[in-house]
Amino acid sequence: IMKKKSLKKALDYLIACNFLAPSPRDIASFLRLHMAKMDPGVLGDYLGEGGKDGTEVEYWNLIRFNYVRAISFVGMNVEQALRHFLTNCGFRLPGEAQKIDRIMTTFSQCYWEDNAGDRQRCPYRDQDTVFLIAFAIIMLNTDLHKSTHHRSGNSRKQRKKMTKTEFLNNLRGVDVSEELSRDYLANIYDSIEAYPIVIEHGPTQRIFRSGHRSQEGSFSDDLHNKVKTFVKSSKPAEELLRGMSVHEFPFYTLGNVCDRTGGDARILSTQAVKLTWHHFHSIIKTTLDAADVDPTGMDSCLDILKHALCVTVQLDMRVEFSAFVAQLARVKLFKGGQRSKGRESSKRSMAQKAYKQEDWHVELQKAINLGTASGRSDAIEQISKIFKEVRLSGQDDTPTRKGFMQSVVRRIENGQLLLNDPARSFIREGDLIKKSNRTGRSATYRFFLFSDVLIYAKKAPHSKYKIHEQLPLHLIKIVDIEGTKKQVQRTFEIRHPRKSFLVMTADARERDTWVDMIQTTARADLERKARLEGARMASEAVNR
Repeated sequence: IMKKKSLKKALDYLIACNFLAPSPRDIASFLRLHMAKMDPGVLGDYLGEGGKDGTEVEYWNLIRFNYVRAISFVGMNVEQALRHFLTNCGFRLPGEAQKIDRIMTTFSQCYWEDNAGDRQRCPYRDQDTVFLIAFAIIMLNTDLHKSTHHRSGNSRKQRKKMTKTEFLNNLRGVDVSEELSRDYLANIYDSIEAYPIVIEHGPTQRIFRSGHRSQEGSFSDDLHNKVKTFVKSSKPAEELLRGMSVHEFPFYTLGNVCDRTGGDARILSTQAVKLTWHHFHSIIKTTLDAADVDPTGMDSCLDILKHALCVTVQLDMRVEFSAFVAQLARVKLFKGGQRSKGRESSKRSMAQKAYKQEDWHVELQKAINLGTASGRSDAIEQISKIFKEVRLSGQDDTPTRKGFMQSVVRRIENGQLLLNDPARSFIREGDLIKKSNRTGRSATYRFFLFSDVLIYAKKAPHSKYKIHEQLPLHLIKIVDIEGTKKQVQRTFEIRHPRKSFLVMTADARERDTWVDMIQTTARADLERKARLEGARMASEAVNR
């Protein structure tokens, strides 16, 4: 709806479906939580809306205020705060002057609330001065850093940029404060001149640039970019929590509410679950969507799913129960995909809604359909039994495997990063001679074979192994070297989109062992990825 019509209509639809409360605070929180999925220009236009009458104007002002109030400007001067506001807060300033005016008014109000009294960073009498200074900075940034030429007929004339003197003269008299000196304004001019406020144009472009660099850069460069992206994305979440923390949210027990209102506890419980169940459903769904990357995350949400099922059974909420049962089917499907070694189970799991014919679901549904207290009790017991089986099915030799992995990665520089994938396991290691196809030079490296990646590293005296390159196994191809010479018989070629080279072992037997290990492990990794993708597609079918 947002892409085809507008963000406003999309939010109106969510409000009409009771997915989103119509209050300004809830709308602002929703926008900040999902701003990474929105076009910054569209979000900027929405935040700049003004309304037709007094009631609508106040409503839009509150949406803007709650959105901006979640951002902390404490300890920043106005130039730093404005730079942060325009580049890291999910939106781009609209082109309409009135919308810019509304957004900047809200910024001035929030900045003043955070820094009023700090005479060093905020030497202004009131927030109107903040508004004027902020607008002047935007105009200065545009004037200094837009194209320096403009056309007049067939000629190109040099455009004169605003000088520091002109900038200072334009702001003369805006505030009589002694602290608002020419030096303060001159520092702002110097900062904007040296470091322009550059506004990113949406998440797609940033992801493309980051991905392009990661293909050409080294492992450490790629990691640095990912960490930088993560930190940048987590900062708005911290600001959102900081903004929400200023509000008081009183909590009452069900008994307190019943005593005050004289209401029925079961009815009140049902109403509370109806208003909140989709939040828990979304948490579980998000965790399951990322289960192929971090299976331990799925295990941590099993308790939430179990309690959600038990509550919906006890309150006889059939629709909500069906939604959570579908998620339980996804969990069982994923666990089965992890343990399965063949392809037939993956093919059978692709049948849409197949879980409804399975014995556990038939028995559970039969107990629910009784509609009695004993039936609900039986259903809860069955749910507990199912979750016990699910947890047991996920148990393996993980502690031993992790301990062995840790002993290996301790010998590798920055090796702890290899533990980030919980599904990764160590297979084999050894010293092999690597011969470059391009230069023909040979060197001895320590090769480490893991369940999903082949690493070769070099060890400096009295230090750890330093990773030279790591090659994902599912893209590796092993090529035999033809010939009868003894040297050829102990050689094989590794071909990979990133690197291709010859590898020489001590003898033919060691060569056969390495080739067999790499090919078997690569095949298993490819099948694992296929099973996970099959489970993901089947899970999507379950949710339809």
